[in-house]
Amino acid sequence: MTALTKSDRLYIETHLITKGGAFMAEKELNQTQEQPATQAPMLKRVSHNYLPVSNVELASKWYKETLGLTVKPRGPADGAILVLGNGQWLFLLETKEKRTANFVTDQWDGHEYEMFSLTFEVENIVEVHKRLRESGVYVEPLNDQGSCGLQFKFKDPDGNKFNVWQDVDQN
Repeated sequence: MTALTKSDRLYIETHLITKGGAFMAEKELNQTQEQPATQAPMLKRVSHNYLPVSNVELASKWYKETLGLTVKPRGPADGAILVLGNGQWLFLLETKEKRTANFVTDQWDGHEYEMFSLTFEVENIVEVHKRLRESGVYVEPLNDQGSCGLQFKFKDPDGNKFNVWQDVDQN
């Protein structure tokens, strides 16, 4: 466990002991201005993501059979957890009405582009693309993005759109 720094103790003292709002805000402002510019980001990584599905049981089966993901057991009313190759979790949760994780934007690939919410990294993109196509999954063509690697998009049975990526430096 990491020891508390003087700055951490000051923060705790300010927020747990001092009840004066104006004094607290001034103290926080001074602390922020004194922090070094090379401070590490406060957010370490994405731990897990949540995906909307119409039927957790069917979606779990599809992700297991089609993508080879591990399904962690949960209670019947608690959705499902999928485990990727690196151990990261994806939660599948049933929605009350038809929804996807996609959204529309003009800031990616043209006007009113249906944007994916996640990009999955793979080691053999050609094999993944081929297997998804052979499984009848909606799959867009492979795209060589130069220094950004090989990519393609696909959709799960609920219409959630994903990007698949392989690092160009990976052999």
